[in-house]
Amino acid sequence: MPKRNRKGEGSVRYREDLGVYEVRLTVGGKRKSFYSPGPKSRENARKAELLRRKLALAYGLTRADPEEPPGLLEWLEAHAEAARAEGRRENTLNEYARYTRLVVDRLGSPRLDHLTPERLEALFRALAQEGYSRSTVTHVRNFLHAALERAVRYGRLHENPVDRTVLPRFPQREVGREISEEELRRLLETLKTHRLYPAFYLLAAYGLRRGEVLGLLWSDIDFEKDLLHIRRALTVNTRTGQPILGPTKTSGSNRVLPLTEEAKEVLLAHRERMVLEELYQPQGLVFPSTTGNPVHPSNLRRTWLRVLKKAGVPRARLHDLRGTFITRVVRETKNPKLAAALAGHKSLAVALQHYTRVSEEDLKQTLRHLDPLGKDKG
Repeated sequence: MPKRNRKGEGSVRYREDLGVYEVRLTVGGKRKSFYSPGPKSRENARKAELLRRKLALAYGLTRADPEEPPGLLEWLEAHAEAARAEGRRENTLNEYARYTRLVVDRLGSPRLDHLTPERLEALFRALAQEGYSRSTVTHVRNFLHAALERAVRYGRLHENPVDRTVLPRFPQREVGREISEEELRRLLETLKTHRLYPAFYLLAAYGLRRGEVLGLLWSDIDFEKDLLHIRRALTVNTRTGQPILGPTKTSGSNRVLPLTEEAKEVLLAHRERMVLEELYQPQGLVFPSTTGNPVHPSNLRRTWLRVLKKAGVPRARLHDLRGTFITRVVRETKNPKLAAALAGHKSLAVALQHYTRVSEEDLKQTLRHLDPLGKDKG
């Protein structure tokens, strides 16, 4: 007989037909089921009950006690479990666990109502002083904001203290560079005989993300209609370090791109090579390793660094191929929206903020056209 909980806080039962524990909760007037792994045992029953308690807390079903609000650690763990139940990706959940450790290791687990903007800003400054990047500190702040916004929504807090915080100043860092046409020509020429040349070609010619290229299946390429479908990405599980095939980075990343004649020729030649290597499968990966497994993203990066050296090109990130592509599209078309669409950016602002570069030649051309005497319009 499952233990009865307070009315409205859900229940746990073992499902013999599924071999799992079912946690049942009523959220927003709708009954929902969440599952905890079996088989039936005292330990697994304990884990299912813990899951029920965390979800009941996160969804505001646990009776609020104004004298004893939840502690920070308890709340962050509950928020993460709710995120898991809502379908967040495994890597996102791994990052939530990391952010929780960063926060709790420095703040402890104070009551939620004891969190103040001053205390949180001290946390952000501490992380910055310890060498964490602006990106990491921003992600920590966003994670805390979402978790505490949930607390406001379900009556655990009157206001979100993160709203009144600001991040510390960080030194400006050059995050990448534009790769010149001459450098790009030398790089692709150096790669010409490499089995992964077509992957690097797509990175340069389409501005694809590394994971989007490595996640391509042959079924994503329509050689008859000359279309390239971007539907998934190969990423690395941040906990295990193993490559996993999953959805693209954001909902706006899924897109259909025209397959140019040159790209078509490159991919058809690559398919012939895969057939000769006995690695071609109609529903398989376009770029498998020599053993038929997914290519680990770090291996693609190592190949890139070797090619840079061999081609005599100054150091550049593999991701700079994407930045270079977006910058050139904006420069040639004067249409940032088109660049964002081709690159799979849902936000136009993100594409402009992170990728577009201003070259010396851009500055010269602009000044020529703005010459007040009109002497040089060439």
